[in-house]
Amino acid sequence: MRSNYPSAAHERRVSLGRAASLTVAIASIAAFAAVQGPGARAAQFAAAGSLPNLGSGRVWAVAAEPSLPATLLAGTDAGIYVSHDAGATWLQTWSSHDRVWTVGFDSRTSAAAFAGTDGSGVIASSDGGLTWSPSSTGLPSQDVRALAFGLDGIAAGTDSGVALSPDGRTWHDGGLDGNSISAIAVAANAPQFTLVAGSDSSGSSGGIFRSSAGGSWQQLQSGLPASPVVSSISAGPIDAAVPQRPLVAATTKGVFRSGDGGTTWTSSTGIPQALTLTTVTFSPLDPSLVYAGSDAGGSTGGDLLRSTDGGTSFTPADQGLPASTRNVEDIAVGQTNPPTLIAALDPPSGHAAVYTETDSAAPSPPQLLPEASGAAVPTVVSTPRPTPRATRTPARQAPASTPPATGFGAFVGNALHWPIPLIYELIFVLLIAYLLLRWRQHYYVEGPP
Repeated sequence: MRSNYPSAAHERRVSLGRAASLTVAIASIAAFAAVQGPGARAAQFAAAGSLPNLGSGRVWAVAAEPSLPATLLAGTDAGIYVSHDAGATWLQTWSSHDRVWTVGFDSRTSAAAFAGTDGSGVIASSDGGLTWSPSSTGLPSQDVRALAFGLDGIAAGTDSGVALSPDGRTWHDGGLDGNSISAIAVAANAPQFTLVAGSDSSGSSGGIFRSSAGGSWQQLQSGLPASPVVSSISAGPIDAAVPQRPLVAATTKGVFRSGDGGTTWTSSTGIPQALTLTTVTFSPLDPSLVYAGSDAGGSTGGDLLRSTDGGTSFTPADQGLPASTRNVEDIAVGQTNPPTLIAALDPPSGHAAVYTETDSAAPSPPQLLPEASGAAVPTVVSTPRPTPRATRTPARQAPASTPPATGFGAFVGNALHWPIPLIYELIFVLLIAYLLLRWRQHYYVEGPP
């Protein structure tokens, strides 16, 4: 089995991480104070620090810690990187031949981080990303492409359905087996833990689905195109004006938003016709503020857009990004005011990079309403068994009455229905036939004596 850690380097990283653990919070506050001070410039991206040992690898995902927004994670082809100074410097804390598709923080527990990999399942960290360990018990697939964090549990989108967990440590099958789940979001925490998942499978298996409390999945269709290939789904917070978590989904057939938990959808506007958005992210502090990006399918181009009306319409917000290579792979929004953006860029040249921005042009966030939790995701769910279907056995019909046989017919009928083995019946019939034949031969051929 391949080791997930180079032992000597890992030990050095752990020692350094533990020695610095007492100053992480102070460094985070200082870093963001510098970024957001009175002299903060207008919204414009700037390149963050480089990721050591990444080489020509890609950055697939970025995330910001809710309680310490200067703590960032990056999931890449070369493993996982962590920054405690808003991206100025990065430390590689987990390396493997398996790429890291997704990273995120559990908002319920400070410094609890998770990552989904292409072959190593879920790995978890309890120290803000400094050290990692396998966390895939019960996971139905080891290819984990998306993670969603709720007040009652965690959901994982895999290449073969959804997995659910109360804590990110023990998992069970959550349905949509056989579907490649590329995106997943928590549509509601109460009264039930409700998920919306997107598939990038082609044909009838593609589309957006919804499930409550780990129950059956319903394919959502109202306002959506037929079988869209889904690349990203994001759910926003709740305020007095938005009583339900708003949703925005990026698909190959356009970007769509929902204000009723996914029941109905409307198409977003303002997106250039030649641009296919591939990632969308709500601000964690404002249900009206959405950022979206396009990776341009690996070719030259891409862009980053912003919406201030909950995803109804978008406008460019790419100041400071490289003009010819705005291939935005993923976006994270720090829980700060003004919001801090972290964008992962994967240009065709292979020189992946992280860019950050303090969006001082964003509107002031509203007062959010606290969300209540519902029923916790169970630790273990019994394997579903099909419900037996009641079948009715038709009553036997009595045969139609026929007149009783008489004479020789009655004799043959009785002979053929004796309660004895069939072989004896056959012998008896052959014997009668032989005797009848001999009698006819003797009487008609040989003549009387």
